[in-house]
Amino acid sequence: MKILNKIFVFFITALILTISSQSYNNKIQAQDIPELHMMILQGDIFIAGSKNAQVDGLVLTAKIDNQTIGSVKISENTASSRYVSLQLGPEESLEGKDIDFYIGNQKSVESIPFGPTTPSGSYCKGCSWVLPLSLVQDLNFVSFPEATPTPVPDVAPPAFITGNVIFGSILSAPAELTEISAYIDGKLVGKGSVMGPTFSITIDPGTVEYTGKLVNFQIAGTESKTTYTFEPDDFITDFKLFFPEYIAPTAVPTATAIPLPTSTPEPTRTPTPVPLPTATYTATPTPTPIVLSTTSDSSDSQIILEDSDTGGCNSRGGGAASLSLIVLSAAPLYLLNRRRRKS
Repeated sequence: MKILNKIFVFFITALILTISSQSYNNKIQAQDIPELHMMILQGDIFIAGSKNAQVDGLVLTAKIDNQTIGSVKISENTASSRYVSLQLGPEESLEGKDIDFYIGNQKSVESIPFGPTTPSGSYCKGCSWVLPLSLVQDLNFVSFPEATPTPVPDVAPPAFITGNVIFGSILSAPAELTEISAYIDGKLVGKGSVMGPTFSITIDPGTVEYTGKLVNFQIAGTESKTTYTFEPDDFITDFKLFFPEYIAPTAVPTATAIPLPTSTPEPTRTPTPVPLPTATYTATPTPTPIVLSTTSDSSDSQIILEDSDTGGCNSRGGGAASLSLIVLSAAPLYLLNRRRRKS
């Protein structure tokens, strides 16, 4: 009997330990999984019932009670007139409220609850929302959004400041320093004059946006250790500006450039053409024929010899010598003819 009691007690103890261990493990697992109460939306955008590429590049904003909880640029990394990766939350205090969508001043026809929903589309309070909800939600707008006018800030009257300047331990500015400048966030907002120990400057940034911002002063590129907080229409006459000790810049001698010798370009030599000798041809003279004529009258027969001084076909040298030879050759014929007539 005692043995049975011991077995029963051991069994009950083991059962209790098992149940406790399982409960502890479930708690640990539940704590390891964080609840991300977020929504990620995507969808198409319609203007007056159709897609409009003119909305590409505009910003789609999601609001709850006029509080912006997310925004995305339309058509960024996706097709025209479409939005993707619109992340909303986590905003625990806004869960269950309706989300309104805006492009500029135009509100979409649709609005959805921020959180898990029932099959009918209403908010499901107490439903598990461990992982982000990914939804496809198309949005319709009645008309194209109008451009939001940029507000123009009010004009701020300038401030006037005068006082003393101190450079290191010297209660005056060097004589060569005569100009002072004022800057707000790197923007030049005023220029003034320096005369020995005194300065005066008008600071005029233009708008009230600069009210309460620090003004830095510079003289010859050196910034003062004293700053001024801009106030519109301010007037100060005893302001003191402290600058570090002024060290005049060392003049760097200007090197005189040695001119390089200018080379005179040699003129291009044009070759003179040499005329070629013109060939001269000597015409061959036409020989003049020798005519021997005999008259029938009683006068002595005459021999007419005509020849050219240049010689004929039988010419061996030309001129008078050739003619003499012809006359001598014809003399016997002349004498013979004369004898016949006498007889």
